[in-house]
Amino acid sequence: MSNTYSQQEAHILEEGFNAIMRTGVKSFTVESLAGRLGMSKKTIYKYFPSKEKLVRKIAMFMTSQVEQMFNRIRDNEKNPALQFIKVMEHIAKFASRAPVQRMAQLKTAYPEVWKDIERFRLKRQDDFYQILKSAQEQGLARKDLDMKKVATVFINMVNNTFQPEFFLANDLAVGETINGFVTIISRGLFNEKGMKAINKYQGRKKN
Repeated sequence: MSNTYSQQEAHILEEGFNAIMRTGVKSFTVESLAGRLGMSKKTIYKYFPSKEKLVRKIAMFMTSQVEQMFNRIRDNEKNPALQFIKVMEHIAKFASRAPVQRMAQLKTAYPEVWKDIERFRLKRQDDFYQILKSAQEQGLARKDLDMKKVATVFINMVNNTFQPEFFLANDLAVGETINGFVTIISRGLFNEKGMKAINKYQGRKKN
């Protein structure tokens, strides 16, 4: 993502996200955010001219944080099977910060912002393809799978299924559900060698 933020902008957006997750986007106001930050509304409006633009920028800022996390894991973890697991662990952890009711409210009140979030998810398709392709090339994933198709199906399953109404209708915890989904997917994707690496990593986490 090409967006860059000054330290003050990032501070406003981070606290804005926290405020929306605490009170919901309908109760969120620039005035209340300014009070929490100890700055004037004028300072916030200098960067973000309206509440709608601020909310959209908050969503873009948080997705950029996810993308940066994705890139850090790919740079620091050389095993692609573990890249897949660690990326999904961090996504589950990040998603757990956002109460489902708050996300449902955001989707309803700002449908265009929600579409931005969905577009961001879909753009991760090539990232996952590169991870899965590398796993296959390194002998960690099944050879009989077309990883381009797998990545396409995987990301669309995530985008279409993991919606606020899905979690609310089924009374499911977001983080736990994502982790369970990843376990099912990984055991179908990775061969014995790949699963050995994953099991070793998860065993270390428990100890």
